[in-house]
Amino acid sequence: MDPGRWYRIGNLARLRFFILAPFLVAILAMPCVVQASNSFFLLYRQWQPYDWPEDLPSASEVTRSQRGLGWQKQSSASTFGINYDYQPLRIRTGEPAHNGHLHRLTFDGDWQHRFYRVEARAGVAGTSNMFKYRDFHSDVLNGRIAVFRAMDETSPLSIGIGGDHRFGSFRWLPRIRWQHSNENGYWLLDLPVLLKWQSPGQRWEFRVERNGDRWATLDKTREVENALYLREWRTEIEYRAYDGRRAWPAVTLGVGASVDTRVRYKDLNTGTADLKLGDALLASLRLDW
Repeated sequence: MDPGRWYRIGNLARLRFFILAPFLVAILAMPCVVQASNSFFLLYRQWQPYDWPEDLPSASEVTRSQRGLGWQKQSSASTFGINYDYQPLRIRTGEPAHNGHLHRLTFDGDWQHRFYRVEARAGVAGTSNMFKYRDFHSDVLNGRIAVFRAMDETSPLSIGIGGDHRFGSFRWLPRIRWQHSNENGYWLLDLPVLLKWQSPGQRWEFRVERNGDRWATLDKTREVENALYLREWRTEIEYRAYDGRRAWPAVTLGVGASVDTRVRYKDLNTGTADLKLGDALLASLRLDW
């Protein structure tokens, strides 16, 4: 690979790392005031095929699934996790400048101290051929961050700002966060990206969230460098069917839907494709140890 290209990628990587690293270090360095809990999970999620948006007789459906695993350490003041997921997104029309095999490895966490809360994630995301041949470009580096300040130490309401790819390219948006617990469960409202409810005992969970991320891409000949952006509104209800005992994992089942799913990528024949895939039902299975 051209040494100048490696130099440019290295400079960009160091810049993004220095921006996100202080927040992640702060999360990891926070003393645990209570005994921390560790957990490991496996996840499988399957979507109903998306109808091709152009209604062309020759076009095939778009299929999508997700396999994930991760580890998380949690205390009363902070959370830190390592997560990996693989999403086959198969678009069988045109000449996409990607192979549809999307891999992502992230380090994420949150930290709470008095008035302030920090949520951060950093990692790498790209198509399989990029990692197979170690042919990286700058879009492989990815992350998101949000910073909140509460009205006071006991207030359930906090305001802040967050930056991520949920609404397309990376952008900063104001955020409002409100949380509350009562006999009906736990409520979390994080506008404009998340609404969550958990039942007492956390047997049931319901979420409406804005998802969106970027994967660095290479075409089959590894000549065209670009990125794929996938974004959606997702609603899902989960039920913990089995609590788990000893070596047996807890089992959580989920059903939901992806709404207004959009994908943007480079097509070798037509240029940038910004497609609305529409809506699709989904089901998930999660195992926690």
